[in-house]
Amino acid sequence: MPKKRTDEEILQELEEKIEKMKAKKQQVEARKKEKERKERTRRLIQVGAIFEKYFEIQSEEEAEKIAKALQSYIGKNKEKILHHDVLVTQKKKTIQEAASTEE
Repeated sequence: MPKKRTDEEILQELEEKIEKMKAKKQQVEARKKEKERKERTRRLIQVGAIFEKYFEIQSEEEAEKIAKALQSYIGKNKEKILHHDVLVTQKKKTIQEAASTEE
């Protein structure tokens, strides 16, 4: 016949489970933070490479100066710049459609 556990034993088991769960939570949080750090590092490398490619940047100092010079313009026109390609594509499509209906 199984022996009945005392309230103290039950409490002790629950405390142990709580500690294990806390440790597991910390592991998951650490893994999540590490993944986020890696993603950010990768993104920074990609952005830096693009910046270097198009502006022929040779040093951090040059990059900083150019970024500061572009900051206000980009801040005011970011949406317009990002949507420029969409507008150009739409315009080309409209022109092509008009040309095909004339034929």
